[in-house]
Amino acid sequence: MSNTAFDAGIPVLTEVITTPRPAKPASKPTNPTPAGAVLTPTAPVQMPQEAVVDTPAVDGWLNDEWNRLERKIGGRILQQVMQRLEAEIEKRVNDALTDVLQTAVDSVAKELKQKLQTQLQDAIFQAVHSEVSRMQIKK
Repeated sequence: MSNTAFDAGIPVLTEVITTPRPAKPASKPTNPTPAGAVLTPTAPVQMPQEAVVDTPAVDGWLNDEWNRLERKIGGRILQQVMQRLEAEIEKRVNDALTDVLQTAVDSVAKELKQKLQTQLQDAIFQAVHSEVSRMQIKK
């Protein structure tokens, strides 16, 4: 199912990508290999370590230029993510606060109704008791 025409330009793990390097004086190889010979390394092949600074990389850019570009892009992505994150956090906090505040208001309103009812009952009971007491004294 793979499309080899589409995948042809994508390097695979077994390929070595070389970067353009400044021309060096030609030297004779010490061990020329005949055409068609198969090389079997007896020791692990070590890739030469390239210097981090001023090494020409892909498209002639230096590693320092790539690092600057990477930091710039990373900073922009971080800024965009933080903006979205802040908006999402603010929305969730508002939703949570709305629920909490509504619950608190409902609780306070219920408590106020109960206290008002109790005080009103006490006031009415006192008023009726006072009136009954006055009526008994008048007789």
